[in-house]
Amino acid sequence: MGALTYLLLTKLKNRIKSLLKSPVKLVYAVILLGLIAITIIGGSEAREAGKEPRDIRELIAGAIGLYTMMFALAIKSGFGNGASLFSMPDVNLVFPAPIKPRNVLFFGLFQQMGNSVLLGLFLLFQYTWMHSVYAVSFAGLLMFFLGYAISIFLGQVTAMVIYSITSSSETKNKTVRYVLAGIGIAFLLYLLKYCLEHGFSLPSLVEAANTTVIRLFPVSGWLGSLLAGYFLSSPVHVITGAGLCVILLLIEIGYILFGKLDFYEDVLESTQAAYSAITAAKEGAVREAVPKNVKIGKIGLDRGWGASAFYYKHLVENRRSRVFFIDLATVVFATTCVLFSFFIRKGGIFPVFAFATYMQIFLVALGRINKELIKPYIYLVPEPPMKKLLYSLIEGFPKYIIEAFLVIIPVSFILDLDPLTTVLCILARISFALLFTSGNILTERLWGGSGSKGMAMVFYFALLLLLSIPGIALSLVLLFAFPVSFLSPNNTVFLSLIICNIPVSFLAFFLSRNMLSYAELNNR
Repeated sequence: MGALTYLLLTKLKNRIKSLLKSPVKLVYAVILLGLIAITIIGGSEAREAGKEPRDIRELIAGAIGLYTMMFALAIKSGFGNGASLFSMPDVNLVFPAPIKPRNVLFFGLFQQMGNSVLLGLFLLFQYTWMHSVYAVSFAGLLMFFLGYAISIFLGQVTAMVIYSITSSSETKNKTVRYVLAGIGIAFLLYLLKYCLEHGFSLPSLVEAANTTVIRLFPVSGWLGSLLAGYFLSSPVHVITGAGLCVILLLIEIGYILFGKLDFYEDVLESTQAAYSAITAAKEGAVREAVPKNVKIGKIGLDRGWGASAFYYKHLVENRRSRVFFIDLATVVFATTCVLFSFFIRKGGIFPVFAFATYMQIFLVALGRINKELIKPYIYLVPEPPMKKLLYSLIEGFPKYIIEAFLVIIPVSFILDLDPLTTVLCILARISFALLFTSGNILTERLWGGSGSKGMAMVFYFALLLLLSIPGIALSLVLLFAFPVSFLSPNNTVFLSLIICNIPVSFLAFFLSRNMLSYAELNNR
């Protein structure tokens, strides 16, 4: 057995031991496996007998969009600190060892393949609606899962190659950016041209996404061809899609091994950056993704005194991070929700609203208040705790309002909602942003800065569910016990959520009013 093979197997064995020795991890794994089992077993019975499945090409088009987004996000890191296939222990122990660089590279590739598979586990929970709407078998779901893992894996390898090419020259960096942007714009123009010729509608967009031209789009189009070959029983498409992915991987590995004989130096900075982010997360710190070259521009806050200085400080930080009203994460979340509404539009507004609300939890969790709480300054300012808390929170609400419009307005056209339902849906989404923000603060107030991060996350989701119960309960009462005649069922539910979410949120803020009186920092 070679040294690297032994190291891989030992890492796997130690992870299993760590899982068995940690009650939190073990409970989390059991719950996760149980939910997957329930999804698979329940999903197999979810489809109505005799119901015709929808065109599978719709799902293939959606998969191409998802793979494109994940591949693009992965290779984006190649223009910054780069992407690494290794960890800091690998750098410290494996790199200095008398092992051939080629073997070390394959060691890193095998590790990254395992990580890519883990990142796609959430797709297994999509089996119920995929089977119900598109009659996708579990084997078909595994194909979607495989395509997602491959897109992440190839994105990481491509980012490593891009970094090795562009890190030494700003000119090369811009050239590669323009080339990749040109490729993306060319395919977008093709989609636009196709839709102009055939009409802007979901069927024409699906037809365009399943054309030969789109299936030639790097990685995501190739994986779409692989899926199409599997579901439409076309071996040519399977061979073409899989073959192009393999060729790209071989070219990139060949460049790393022979184009630049020593790739160790290229991954040191990216590995250090990744390790610092992981260490900061374990200590409770929140590292912010900012541009590599920050343009300082105007210095100072100009406005703000006492507690209000935190608000203006956040505005300056947004400007220097090239974030104005919305950031990239907001755009990605909004786009995902709108695309989801395309494929589930016959189910009405509630499945879309539920999905968008779930995604909103993670959007709210990215707020700047989390970055302030792990620093001592907000606790030291001699102002009332509640005042400091509110000024630290208000920076995010314009973004939540804009995001609500970005999601609900396109969805209202897709689902053909009436104006009143659209307005109430927007207000309900804003009320959930307020509710989730208050839940975030209340979690910090009750849980503090210590303890298991996994248990803190479980507590956070349980608390959000508890805070949501009044709105859900009121909507059920008005729908079934005391129906409101002048409101549709949709509007009754949205109005109930608005009525309950806002006072519950302010109650949570009031209960957390003194949380900034004492600091509970876990990175001291």
